[in-house]
Amino acid sequence: MIHLAPPSRACGHAGSSVSSLVGELSGFFLGSSPCRPSASSARRRFLLSTSSSTSSHRAFHSTPSRDSSAPSRISYRVAASSSGKGRPFVPAKNAYNFFPDRQDALGVAPDVTDPALRRKRRPDSGEDAFFVSRVGHTPEKQGAVAFAVADGVGGWSESRVDPADFSHALCNYMAESALEWDAPVEQLRAKQLLQAGYDRVVADKTVRAGGSTASVGVGLEDGRVELANLGDSGSVLLRLAAVHHYSAPQTHGFNTPYQLSIIPPRMRAQASIFGGAFLEDFPRDAAVTSLQMQHGDVLMLATDGVYDNLNNQDILKLVTSRMVLTGAWDATPEMGIRPSDQLDQLTGPVGLSSLLPAGAPSPMGDQPYTLQSFLASSIAGEAKLASVDIRRDGPFAKEAQRYYPGDYYRGGKIDDICVIAIVAVDESLTGPKAGGRESRL
Repeated sequence: MIHLAPPSRACGHAGSSVSSLVGELSGFFLGSSPCRPSASSARRRFLLSTSSSTSSHRAFHSTPSRDSSAPSRISYRVAASSSGKGRPFVPAKNAYNFFPDRQDALGVAPDVTDPALRRKRRPDSGEDAFFVSRVGHTPEKQGAVAFAVADGVGGWSESRVDPADFSHALCNYMAESALEWDAPVEQLRAKQLLQAGYDRVVADKTVRAGGSTASVGVGLEDGRVELANLGDSGSVLLRLAAVHHYSAPQTHGFNTPYQLSIIPPRMRAQASIFGGAFLEDFPRDAAVTSLQMQHGDVLMLATDGVYDNLNNQDILKLVTSRMVLTGAWDATPEMGIRPSDQLDQLTGPVGLSSLLPAGAPSPMGDQPYTLQSFLASSIAGEAKLASVDIRRDGPFAKEAQRYYPGDYYRGGKIDDICVIAIVAVDESLTGPKAGGRESRL
């Protein structure tokens, strides 16, 4: 039987002064951040995180909409961050921005047909995979975006099958399907995109077996987002320092999520003779959720490498601290928390570089230093830290103790990690650009 893993979520701390802002932004991407600490500093951070952790289960908070009218046009500012299991995590190298005016897709190579070349172009995500792409190529569809994360089922390695082949192929084919979409963009559904990708994987003779979970989304320019979730990869929507939505994991049992699969005929025959069964779920089994994103919302999709180590409250505290630290969310005693007027600039190509001292080099080098890449890297880095912490029980450990009280499972869970961070910007509310080229969808 092929297995995988469940869900849940640890956090960070941030200063509020300009000096702390510059120090944290520069240090994080240069490698002196919480993602690459000394042993003593890591130990102190772990103790702080342990004392502030509240729950191993996904918590729920909701903030009512402050404006019932739909925004005029939402631009999705997207970045991803990933890290393969057992590999070092370097935020500056493991963060990827998506600018639709410069590229059709991120995380995949839909124009490459050679399987070997496709493998070489994979991001550093191990058996996890992700993609972000435009929907169609016509100008009237530029406001739409498709995105997904997928987690290859590691148990297939016991059958001499590379688990990464299925998950990366699934994302590649979903990106192709989104880019080839020629019908009205409103007709593209997240579950439909998952089905199209799965059908192409099954038809691909180079992918002989394997399985994967998936969390897929399609965002329209009016702010409507449809999500389809299969397994224990999932999504969290944060709005003004509150968890507005989170996906519920789909599992058959402990560490056994729903998963798309390709079962070779030989293995089916063996199972029929010797008994046993394979887990085999389908795109139709995915849970579908519809959201209305607003200006300043942060939507995160991630694989279980994040949720096994960080719970919702951990993610909320981490993202809130980063959003307030960078000025993306303004926090005042009178108004509470509200989106900043500078959100468009912070998520554009100029990004967080505008917050650094004049003449200071960008920690990202020639790459755009954006708010969304900072958020994605912060979450991936914190999950990476929590995964190797043997003192603090992560959500996976707490779940294991609940299912198997006699076993001694402690600490985090080392796994591949993949995160997509999306910041919603209402273009009718944005002010004049402060330099640089606008990133629009």
